[in-house]
Amino acid sequence: MTRSLLGKALLGFAIVATVAIVAIADVFNATHLFNPDWPGHARFHIGMQFTTLVLVSLFSLVALKRGQVWAAALAPGSFWPGLFVAYLIPGTDVYASQALREIGVPINLLLAAILLGITAFGIQLQSSKEK
Repeated sequence: MTRSLLGKALLGFAIVATVAIVAIADVFNATHLFNPDWPGHARFHIGMQFTTLVLVSLFSLVALKRGQVWAAALAPGSFWPGLFVAYLIPGTDVYASQALREIGVPINLLLAAILLGITAFGIQLQSSKEK
């Protein structure tokens, strides 16, 4: 497998994994979008966020197919940094449940760092073919 092909595969993985992780963590479970204890407006924002992520991810996949590396990185590269920003906002909590808190590691921030690293590595490998 060439560096360029590996970079493309890593970017594709990061795009698809971003949508899948958000779908599992925020949309298709009872802790976020379908949580009856959440205010309707908070659920509205999760629905909006997921729709935006899916649309940007489709754009990223098309860009990846066309070899537009930086545009391909748009979905994971713009979604995951928001978790670190949100962590800094007073009153927010990185843990969605007590069970996740007991693990002792904020899984969402860990996944964000991993997916950003995969995205950056994919960009590097794809960009190296241009030199």
